Amino acid sequence: MRITGGRKLEGTVTPIPNKNSLVAVLPASILSNETVTYKNVPGTSDVVKILQILKLLGAEVDQSVEGEIKINCSGVKRYRVDQTLGGQFRASLMFAGPLLARFGVAEIPLPGGCDLGMRSISAHLDSFKKAGVKFEYAEGYVKFTAPKRLGKSFDIWQLEASVTASENLMMYAAGTNSDFVIIDAACEPHVSELLRMLKSMGAEIDGIGSNRVTIKGKKRLKGAVYEPGPDFVDVAGLIVAAVVTDGKIRIKGANIPEIVNGMINWFELFNIKIDRDGLDLIVSKNGELVIDTVNSGIPLAAPGLPKLYPRPWPGFPVDAIPVMAVLASKTKGRLLLKNWMYESGLEFVRELNAMGADIFVSDPERLFRPA
Repeated sequence: MRITGGRKLEGTVTPIPNKNSLVAVLPASILSNETVTYKNVPGTSDVVKILQILKLLGAEVDQSVEGEIKINCSGVKRYRVDQTLGGQFRASLMFAGPLLARFGVAEIPLPGGCDLGMRSISAHLDSFKKAGVKFEYAEGYVKFTAPKRLGKSFDIWQLEASVTASENLMMYAAGTNSDFVIIDAACEPHVSELLRMLKSMGAEIDGIGSNRVTIKGKKRLKGAVYEPGPDFVDVAGLIVAAVVTDGKIRIKGANIPEIVNGMINWFELFNIKIDRDGLDLIVSKNGELVIDTVNSGIPLAAPGLPKLYPRPWPGFPVDAIPVMAVLASKTKGRLLLKNWMYESGLEFVRELNAMGADIFVSDPERLFRPA
């Protein structure tokens, strides 16, 4: 791919659908024997692999309409995920919750496919263990086994607000006849989308969008229609692309406050102008890209040195940190950027420096542009 720059980016663009929601909502179809319809689905590699796994488990997958997928799992009779496919990507772990709810047992290959750092499955194991689920390792698989007689209710305090561990536990809870209270639940937009889908399938759910979620499940849920919202990481990238090229763009369908407001708070600190027009965002520079370290209220690591670090939602999303490094490279002054969530999550900056950026990597998790 060759890109010739030096031009303002202008016009209208539609962000991609939230790809992170699909890795959970697609396996969630196993919780029902009725058809679940998914609209506006991108053909990402994870989606392709998940559909292949569903077919191998016995599901019927209809892709006759472009961008739309219909899944019927009435024929699913197996609970062991294909090792070759499942070992290629971490999203295969998301079959544990639905298969456990359906069969009381799930066999998932140890997942791979991530270079960001040490992303173990310990958060999943801890949450399931607190629900009475036992697990064992054998021949490259993790075998999860639910108790034969499930308790009436569970109060589960998670060790961390892991997105995928929360989603896995939520899908399991939604497919049982027990009551679950999940504390320190992840509340990213894709988690909320999963919960809304599970609710439309018949589970009783309170606390969507918060870190305390209650779920009263049902052994068999009904069908549903699901469409993902915009991907907030893509929205962040489009905003940065517009302003670093001194352009002006309209981002269609991105004006969803519960998804973008937290990021907009940060972007405006860089003197970026973001207007709302119906469901769209209109993005442009508000003059020079610069951070007012005196009057803006931005957190400081030292005098004149603002800092930005990711936090679990509704804090600044870790997946948008890379584009913030690009933005900071084009902003007057300095910024201390930290990624404490992934040990090697800042490895990309060597490529920015190769392109002329002035970034000092103080350790694998923190970086800033020297004075």
